[in-house]
Parts: sequence; structure tokens; C-alpha cells
Amino acid sequence: MATWTTSDIEVQASASNAAGATATSSWIDLITAAGGLVCCKITNGGTAPTIACSASVDLSPDNGTTAYNDFAVGTAGLVISAVYNFFVDVPPGTRYLRTRFTGNTGQAVTVQADFQKLTSFG
Repeated sequence: MATWTTSDIEVQASASNAAGATATSSWIDLITAAGGLVCCKITNGGTAPTIACSASVDLSPDNGTTAYNDFAVGTAGLVISAVYNFFVDVPPGTRYLRTRFTGNTGQAVTVQADFQKLTSFG
């Protein structure tokens, strides 16, 4: 039985995103990928933000010269110390992607994104 070969790519290392700030990853090269899965994670602190943080997945055909923002968007909630996970299926043919975390006000949140890259089938 044939199976997919995958590799994991850290898109956005776990980091604190200050209130009112935006954490934007570098563009990730997916030219040799057969698609994959973006896994975004937002964690509220001991005091929840006033407005929740949103995670956006952006795509580009040319390493960011032309950016198509908000291919997918997930917004966390306002529960204290809660963890919110968002998963985005990235289709074959996608050339570059990045993530952006933004929108939280009042308190910092912790953000992280990883990509499970499909590399071959056999």
C-alpha cells in the first residue's frame, strides 16, 4: 500500500504577540510540495485579550511579490488560558505561504504555526 511522505516545517515559532501587534512569518517555499496542512495555534494568557487574535494564511505565486492575503482565517475566543487550534488544507500547486497573527487587544497571546508538507507518494 502506498503512503505519503511528509516533512514538518516551522512556519511561526512559538512567540508572544503583544496587544495591537502583528506576527508575520517569512514566506515558505512549497514549490516541491504536493500540498499539506497548516496548523495554527493561539493561546490566551491568564487574562484574556479584549478582542481575540486571528490567524491568517496567505498565499503567493512569487515569494511574496504578489500576496493573496486571507486564503483562510481563524479567530480565537476570549476564554482565559484557552488554546485555539486552526487547521488549513493547502492544495497542491501552492507555491508559497506565510501566516499572520493579529487583532488581539488588551493582552498579549502566544502564537505558533507549523506546516505538514506532503513531499511524495509511493
